[in-house]
Amino acid sequence: MKKLYKQWKYARLRTWLIVFFLMFSIIPLGVLGIIVFRLSKAELTKQAQEHFWQNAKNTSALLDNELDYIEEFSLKMNADSRLYDIFRELDTENGLQLEEASKQITRILLNYLPWNNSVYSTHLVTSYYRFGEEEKNFYPKNSFVESGMLRQAREADGKLVWIPTYNYVEMFQINGINQNNLEYKRLFSAVRRLNPSNISSGRILHLDSDVERPYLVVNFTEENLRSMLREYVRKESEAQYFVVTEQGEVVCSSYGDGDGEFADITVEDIGISAESDCVRRKISGEDYIIAYAESEVTGWYVVAALPVKILTEKIADNLMRVILALILLMTVLSFGISFIISNKFNRKIYKPLNMIESVGAGDFNTVITYHPLDEFAFFYQKLNEMNQNLKSLVHENYEVKLQKRDTEIMALNIQMNPHFLYNSLNIINWACMKGDSEKASGMLLDLSRMLQYTSQNRELMVSLREDLDWLERYLGIMGKRYEQRFRAGISIPAAMGRLQVPKLFLQPFVENAIIHAFKDYQEDGEIRIFAEEEKEDIVFYVEDNGCGILQEKITEIFGQKNNSIGIQNTDKRLRMIYGEKYGVSISSQVGEGTTVFIRIPDSRKRYKIN
Repeated sequence: MKKLYKQWKYARLRTWLIVFFLMFSIIPLGVLGIIVFRLSKAELTKQAQEHFWQNAKNTSALLDNELDYIEEFSLKMNADSRLYDIFRELDTENGLQLEEASKQITRILLNYLPWNNSVYSTHLVTSYYRFGEEEKNFYPKNSFVESGMLRQAREADGKLVWIPTYNYVEMFQINGINQNNLEYKRLFSAVRRLNPSNISSGRILHLDSDVERPYLVVNFTEENLRSMLREYVRKESEAQYFVVTEQGEVVCSSYGDGDGEFADITVEDIGISAESDCVRRKISGEDYIIAYAESEVTGWYVVAALPVKILTEKIADNLMRVILALILLMTVLSFGISFIISNKFNRKIYKPLNMIESVGAGDFNTVITYHPLDEFAFFYQKLNEMNQNLKSLVHENYEVKLQKRDTEIMALNIQMNPHFLYNSLNIINWACMKGDSEKASGMLLDLSRMLQYTSQNRELMVSLREDLDWLERYLGIMGKRYEQRFRAGISIPAAMGRLQVPKLFLQPFVENAIIHAFKDYQEDGEIRIFAEEEKEDIVFYVEDNGCGILQEKITEIFGQKNNSIGIQNTDKRLRMIYGEKYGVSISSQVGEGTTVFIRIPDSRKRYKIN
């Protein structure tokens, strides 16, 4: 029974180890595979977006190069004096004259078009006649005048208008014609209302107002635009390219006439906006990358669309095969490792684990007991040594931090004492120069006692009573220096005299008030020094009725780079001693005075110092 129990016990452990190994190998592997697939898909999609946007942009630029000359061509027509002469002298009722004018205009139009142009036909059209190439396009009477093409050109007020692909027969309401006999089914056109002029001798002559202005119509076939589009699209590209207007009307597509998923595309489907040139959209239930670029010539958009699945199909297949192979390998390894670990380490691992838990909870006195012949004896010995070393390091680190804090506080005290001494000696020197030896003698006596206090008393903390005695002597020196400029009063309860405070913690603020607050005063300056209890804290106030301080200056005083050594040092000392809750703050109104608040804990209530 005992043997069966042991076998069952270990078999159960092995089973659990196998399960855990499989969980911690297969699940992370599966998650990793998903993450890799998604990241790869995202990266490929991102690269594809940049690639297709660049392709769309390049294709748009190339199409613009093909069509840009139309703008220049139409503008030159306005300045052609030959057109001006033709229409100025034209008899619209004379058929022969109209035919002759049409021949002349045909030659003029051909002169402006480059030899390698992609234009299908070019005409000047009026309500009474169509001038230009006779064998291409015709407009029944009034059909052009009543067409939407003319309406758009008239509303453009002389600007070039691009008319998206349209059915020629439907646009001009032509009856009795078999469209299959035409060279084209659909056209797109550029239209501009001309105003022929004659520029000579520095003068610009326009046609009389009663002369009807012709409309320049430049026609392109849809197949012509499709050929240009296919020419500039990379042959190996699996993307579909098409051109749409701002309203979402498809002008032309690279895949053919009226077929494909994008035959009825809209601007909302594409998601054209100013924020992005490349978007992800679902079209007909399929996820697409759609990139677009606006034509600077026509204002239309060249759009490239690619199904995302084309990018990810190969990645998914390869990744799935790799993951399945790894899962099989990890399963075999899990069974083998589980048996080895369960037999070798099961009973040995609990002692270190218990010790680690105790150390994590802060108990550094935990010791692993073991027999010297135990195969893990060396391991247990090192863990015990490590625990003792950690205990020593924690203790030493705590003591070093305390010593560092005390050293920094003492350095700040040393930095402030010379600062006060230099100022005091300057004041005494000023009194000597005035010849007031008695006053200078009194100030020297006060200064000597004050220096005795600062030099002999090396303690970081002193009683408030001793520090106030020193401050009164300081006020005596400053009062003799500035005579009637200010008066000072200290109103602190005697019961606070036994408070333990940082040495000279009030002096920088009193000095700052005397020197800066009353710099423009000759008299009536007043300094009040008092204290109040607030729960567990004591707040000291140094208040003056001086000139006040700008908020920007207050911020500068507590900044890293400023000349207010005493104020900055005192604030830093207080925060080092008591913690960030305590320290100095200043409130001031320009022209109304300043109040300095110094907050420290009440040492009489055994406040725990951080």
